[in-house]
This record gives sequence, C-alpha cells and structure tokens, in this order.
Amino acid sequence: MRYKISDIKRVLSRLVTYFRVQEDASSQQEMNELWRRIDRSIDARRSKRRIMVWSSVSAAALLAGCIWLGAGHYRKQQPDLSVVAACLMEKVMEADEIQLIVAPGQMLRVKDGGTVTYQQNGGIQVDENVLSSDEIQNGPYDQIIVPKGRLGRLILSDGTELYINSGTKVVYPERFERKRREIFVDGEIYIDVRRDGTAPFVVKTAHFDVEVLGTAFDVRAYSNEDSCDEIVLLRGAVNVKSVSGAEVKLIPDKKAVVSANGVIHTETVDAADYILWTKGILPLNNGTIGDIVDDLSRYYDVKITCEENIRNIRIAGKIDLQQGVEEALRNLSLTGGFSCMKQSDAYILYSQNSDRY
Repeated sequence: MRYKISDIKRVLSRLVTYFRVQEDASSQQEMNELWRRIDRSIDARRSKRRIMVWSSVSAAALLAGCIWLGAGHYRKQQPDLSVVAACLMEKVMEADEIQLIVAPGQMLRVKDGGTVTYQQNGGIQVDENVLSSDEIQNGPYDQIIVPKGRLGRLILSDGTELYINSGTKVVYPERFERKRREIFVDGEIYIDVRRDGTAPFVVKTAHFDVEVLGTAFDVRAYSNEDSCDEIVLLRGAVNVKSVSGAEVKLIPDKKAVVSANGVIHTETVDAADYILWTKGILPLNNGTIGDIVDDLSRYYDVKITCEENIRNIRIAGKIDLQQGVEEALRNLSLTGGFSCMKQSDAYILYSQNSDRY
C-alpha cells in the first residue's frame, strides 16, 4: 500500500507546525523555506523513481526522511519522540517482511525471527550482515516494523534487548542521550533493559509511559485494538504513568492494566507466562475466546472470527504457535468445546449447537 501525496503532506504539516511551536527563535521565513524543501523532495520523488542499494524507497521511509530533514534543520532542540512516532505511524506500508528504516531512503529488510544489533562503533548488524557507520545516514530516530505473522529481535546501542511481537512498530534513537533513554512502542515487546543508574529508560506508548533503571518486563499496547493495554513485570521495578496522570509502581509478578480513559488497576500473575510468545507459545491465561482469536489472527496474519455467543467464554492452557494455524485452531476448539470451519481464506469459530453452519 502506498501513501497518497496529500496524506504525506498532511502529516508533514503537523510536524512543521510542531517545529514552529518549539523553535521560538526561528523566523517565519526560515520555517517557510523548510516547508518548501520538504515539498520539493515530495514532488521529486513523485516524478522520478530513485534506485537505492538498499531497496526502493518505501512510503514509511519517505516519512522518516522528511522528519530527518526537519530535525536536521533545527538541532537546538530534539523533536519530541511521541510527536515523531505519531507522524511515522499515522500510516504504515503493508509488507510481508520486517522493515528497518534507518534514514531517508535507507530501508533494510530483516528475515523473520532475525536480529538487528546496534554496535558501539556506530555500525548496525542485520542478521548476518554488518553495516559500518560510514554506510548509514544518521537521523534522529530509527524505526523497526514487524508485520503480522512475523517476530523480530532488536538490541539497542546501550545493550537493551527487545523481542518484538507481530504487528508491532518501535521508534528509537540510534544512540541515546546521556541522561535519558526513550523508545516508543505500538504493539507488544518483551524488553530486558540494560541497567544504567544515571540514565532512566522510558518506554512510551499512546496511553502510558513506563520508566525504569534496569529491569525486564512485557509491554502490550496495540493502538488499533480495543483491548486494554498491559504491563507485566518479570524483574526489578517499574513506574507506570497513564496519560490521565494515574500512576502505579509494579513489583515482579504484577500486571498493570491501563484502560482507554487512563485508569490503572493491578493484579498478581505468573509473569513468565506472558513472555512465552517469544518462544512460539501462546499462553491463554484464562483469556476470552475473542482476545485469543485476535492474537492468533495477528500472529498467523489470517482472518479469524468467532460467533458473539462464544466470544466472552474464558479458557486456560497453552497453544504451540509453531504447529500452524489449522492445528492451533483445532486444539483450541477441542479445549473450548466448540467447532471451527474454513471459508475461503478465513476461519470461523462457532458453538457446536449453532444452526448457522
């Protein structure tokens, strides 16, 4: 899926407006010139196709490049991560492969289950390939996009390790500032933060922030889903703060659930269950059939629906995701006592006494 030029200009307009607010010392003439530069770069890309060593320029890479241009013009103040993430993520090109966007026009493809490692010398290792710092254009933020049906792994410049679930996007700097480390997540990650007492680590999402020094926890915050966001702590301690100002501290084996209005409630869980997805296992955790179906649909990148009369039934156990979608649904149906059928490229779960099928 490609961006329309009008969509890109609308997003860029929001970004330029942000820079206008943040940079009081800049003249209107300078700001207008920045816009003209960005506008020309869009028109140039529209009129001619540019061949890259990395790959053809994707729409997501174009957005990243325009933000890079703006940030490069105003180095006095680094753009706010949440604003940049919102611009980057307003639309994302559908793809079958994991994408790593490192700078304007530089989009690398990562194999399923592959690892991206940011090295201390400024280079980046993507699977078995190592790129030196001379081969990489420097922008304020990079972005990794893990589409549905894929899993990824990311090691940041400070040694912090992320496992990235299907349908997830992460925005982060190539190198962190000295006193603060921030990333933005839309989706689900398991993160093991490298401890640094002088630089707190903040995971930002659309609805809450999690601040730590060094710890391991799971964050689930899909902006395009109706389910509540969750944070599950395995080790250390974290502080969770929602956009409404609600705040809670977590200890290991505690889960914080953040509702859409910012209310936070906590419960005791077996935290180890919540990272089994990194090993290809989906713990059901007494979840509803509806939520489980949504997870399976995202993981396998297929359409799966269920009848409303079974959607809120809760079920426990585990599903081996590596066995394939049909076997996973068969086992789920046997456990829950309902039926499953395939129609075209979609699957439907329904109660055994249903008269619809």
